[in-house]
Amino acid sequence: MRGLEAQARRYYDQPVSLGEDAFVEMLLLDGCFIVELICMLATSGLQQGDQNDPVIGNLLILSRISYDILLLENQLPFCVLLKLSSMAMPNEKVPFIDKAAGFFEWMYPGSRRERSNTISSHECKHLLDLVYRNWLLPSPSELPSGIEAKNTKLEFIRSAKELKDAGIKFRKQEGSFGLFLGVRFEKDMIKIPCLKIDDTTESLFRNLIAYEQCSQRQHLYVTDYITVMDCLINTREDVRILRHRGIIENGLGDDEMVCTLFNKLGINVMLSDRGRFYYAQLFTGVEKHCAQRRNVWLVKLRRDHFNSPWSLISFLAALTLLLLTLVQTVFTVMSYFKPDPKTGIK
Repeated sequence: MRGLEAQARRYYDQPVSLGEDAFVEMLLLDGCFIVELICMLATSGLQQGDQNDPVIGNLLILSRISYDILLLENQLPFCVLLKLSSMAMPNEKVPFIDKAAGFFEWMYPGSRRERSNTISSHECKHLLDLVYRNWLLPSPSELPSGIEAKNTKLEFIRSAKELKDAGIKFRKQEGSFGLFLGVRFEKDMIKIPCLKIDDTTESLFRNLIAYEQCSQRQHLYVTDYITVMDCLINTREDVRILRHRGIIENGLGDDEMVCTLFNKLGINVMLSDRGRFYYAQLFTGVEKHCAQRRNVWLVKLRRDHFNSPWSLISFLAALTLLLLTLVQTVFTVMSYFKPDPKTGIK
């Protein structure tokens, strides 16, 4: 581990205040704990694991530790974990990076990439980077085409309730990979993958956003996703609309708490410019739809006059009565101006 000290120190943005012995001991102890935890679960799983183990035997402790491992300030260089795993299991056939990816699979919504597309061990910086790349980072083929390169101002879309009033529907995106790649706007419908929200959601998003903000990335995919959700959710009514469409599964219980969560995640965060915003096409399509007054008028007509079957029946009855009255009036007028067959006088 002393041989990796200089390389490990270069992974940290700020100089590490620990001395040589303390720093190497920290890498060794923390690294051994993480490697053993990941490998034990990869080998036995939760069901067959040792129930007397103080970590694996207690799901609450295991959950708390798993999320604590992904805190940005708790990251260990991945090269340290690789070295320890190769020393502990020199003949292991399953790569440690695959075991680590499987360890965090239960924590994230959406499906993980196939093993063949997993990043290599040399590319991975730390466990949070592994999770970010494996679940959230789109490949070049998944990037939307035609994103504007101009550094123009980003015009935010309206809330879910306002968009609903403008004739835009919401639907849960089925069968899409990942959480962020499945957000699409097609015709008059926004499709969004389901997001399960619980007590750990805020911590996960905050660490992913913080990692993006400090990693000098050109594209901020997690930040862009939070921007979309923050635009859509302004009140508990917006949360209710998305929840009824199956887009949000609220494990917090109160829709107001979900609203507060998304509204706070975007505070003091540097947003993408329009040329690099991942959902620029979605925003453009939504704004074009809302700019057409005909769409708004049709929605108001359906909402105010056809919001129930009885309203439709009443409208059809009134329309039928009006047509019959018009026909009767026409025939009455025609009979009045019809010439007398005897005299030929109208």
